[in-house]
Amino acid sequence: MALPSTHECRTCSNEGTTGLTVHEDVVVGAPLSMEDLDGAQRLARFAGKYAHDGCEVIEVRKVASDGLSGYAWSVRFLEGR
Repeated sequence: MALPSTHECRTCSNEGTTGLTVHEDVVVGAPLSMEDLDGAQRLARFAGKYAHDGCEVIEVRKVASDGLSGYAWSVRFLEGR
């Protein structure tokens, strides 16, 4: 699963308790095998893909999409941690 070298956030929000900014990407076209993984395994898989920007993935969840498969993955992460 290839991701772009830089991320274009769909949403950014300030995390009030930590003062950090939480970013969210929506990844369309991830392999169907992602559904076979549990939450921790999906988190680890995406964490490896986002590490090149120094990002820490904090959540991965399935979301509806207009793509061929009908779904995508929402990846929430902290940048530069």
